[in-house]
Amino acid sequence: MCIRVLLSSKHTVISEGIAAILRTHQDMNVVGVSDNGQQTHALCQTEDPDVVLIGTQANDGQGLQLMQQMASEHPARSVVAFSSDSDRHSIIEILDTGAKAYVSTTSSIDELMSAVRAAASGRVYLCQSAASEMMDCFRKVRSGDGPAKSLLGTREEQVLRLIADGYSSKEIARSLLIAPSTVEVHRRNIMRKIGLHKVADLTRYAIRNQMVAV
Repeated sequence: MCIRVLLSSKHTVISEGIAAILRTHQDMNVVGVSDNGQQTHALCQTEDPDVVLIGTQANDGQGLQLMQQMASEHPARSVVAFSSDSDRHSIIEILDTGAKAYVSTTSSIDELMSAVRAAASGRVYLCQSAASEMMDCFRKVRSGDGPAKSLLGTREEQVLRLIADGYSSKEIARSLLIAPSTVEVHRRNIMRKIGLHKVADLTRYAIRNQMVAV
């Protein structure tokens, strides 16, 4: 089966380089290259890719929102993220959007190919460096050496701090320049990860973990 791949990255030179390599593999078919979210959506409608390969970086709210939309609007279409950020917060934040796979830009091209193939088959994939980072994180949490808040992504910590400070979802959205629906997704992920569901409990959690000043 030939995997239909759409590339989306603000850095066109990187996309074109990856596309050139993908085209050398007989099981890959590059159906488009995009440098913005609107064009990515349009190409998804016309080309119907199996995998959307999206480049993102720290604090890239638009990139995260694009991945979330891709994953929610068409679950059968797998998202693979590649990023220069390989810390656990960024990895968790990316996977929380619904992305099937994560690959660091320091990884080999073979790992990127493995990620695309895994995602096309419906499997989750983490590159070696990301898998090592996540395993180290969970070992620390289970042993008690790491704080529970380390399980939250950077954006989730920002949202939790603002919730604890009494901001509404609309106010948080305006403050972080993201959609209110994205705030609600982060809120649900926070509650799922730390097992708390009331605002008062979330506030106490944030205070205990020194995430807000009192």
